[in-house]
Amino acid sequence: MLEIVLGIAGVVAAGMILGMVYQKLGTRRDAKRYAPLGRLVDIGTHRLHVVESGLGSPTVLLESGLMSTVLSWTELQQELSQYFRVVSYDRAGLGWSEQGPMPRTADRIVEELHAMLQKADIAPPYVLVGHSFGGLTMPLFASRFPDEVAGMVLIDSVAPQEWNPPSEHDRKQSQIGAKVCRRAAVLARIGVIRFVAFLLRSGARSLGGPLVRFISRGTTAESGSVKSPWFFALPPSERAMAAVFWVQPKFALTIASQLENLPVSAVQVGEHEKFCDRPVMILSAKTASARRRAAHAAMARRLSHGEHLLADGSNHWIMQQDRQLVIRVIRSTIENVRPDDSVPSPSLSDCQ
Repeated sequence: MLEIVLGIAGVVAAGMILGMVYQKLGTRRDAKRYAPLGRLVDIGTHRLHVVESGLGSPTVLLESGLMSTVLSWTELQQELSQYFRVVSYDRAGLGWSEQGPMPRTADRIVEELHAMLQKADIAPPYVLVGHSFGGLTMPLFASRFPDEVAGMVLIDSVAPQEWNPPSEHDRKQSQIGAKVCRRAAVLARIGVIRFVAFLLRSGARSLGGPLVRFISRGTTAESGSVKSPWFFALPPSERAMAAVFWVQPKFALTIASQLENLPVSAVQVGEHEKFCDRPVMILSAKTASARRRAAHAAMARRLSHGEHLLADGSNHWIMQQDRQLVIRVIRSTIENVRPDDSVPSPSLSDCQ
């Protein structure tokens, strides 16, 4: 009996070692095949990936959603950079950026972003543009560094009220999501997540599907499948790189921490209701919940130069489905920035 147990343990240990080697070799191959689009800026604890394009001032600074990278901004950044200087970046642990210290709260993310801008010599003023999770970071940045901010555009952003406090449903879903991510981080270290991604890319869904469901157990049936709307709602460029970014432990650990700390981040932002005295435009998606749309409208009313607009032809990814609307809103915001700080609010008529 002891020999059998020892034999099984040996097989498991050997499998884990092989998996770790497989993961290491795959990560090394991906690094050679998919070079960073921009440069890596060392902020002391880790390096952040930043992509810069265009010229001029103020600088348009793009902040991505919960799981997203610079790739979610590719088309928008290309078009905006014809007129303005535009900067996008990967938060720590995502995309080409290195893993950062934990926990991943809005406060920590904002401090790291500011450090990166200083180290990279990207001077203010900034027009802050935040999508989704960016609604918890860009307002906090504006409240911490008001003299460096010229304006802001929030794109179907998370509203602090949604997580301060969260509903019981949202609280449970975030806890489940974080638990699944931590499970995935362990499996990623021994190559399991990379192997599953290989199966799915190879068309072997009959083999990969059950593994996805096993890894995602505890989530809703749709989310824990190869047809997850959570995945297929992403822009094509993000989906294409999931097999490179999502198979790394840093990704899973980062998402887990961001999810676990959504209430903490919401409290940090909620302490600054009037977070910006410059032009602020808040866009709500047609598919946004009534609670989020109401929160967006309330946020705009509290600000001295805030305005709320419903993007009635778009889902959550407004910058993908109605990129021209987002560009018009950003341009209108910049046009309303005056050197003497006598700043009127952006006009909706300029954005339609």
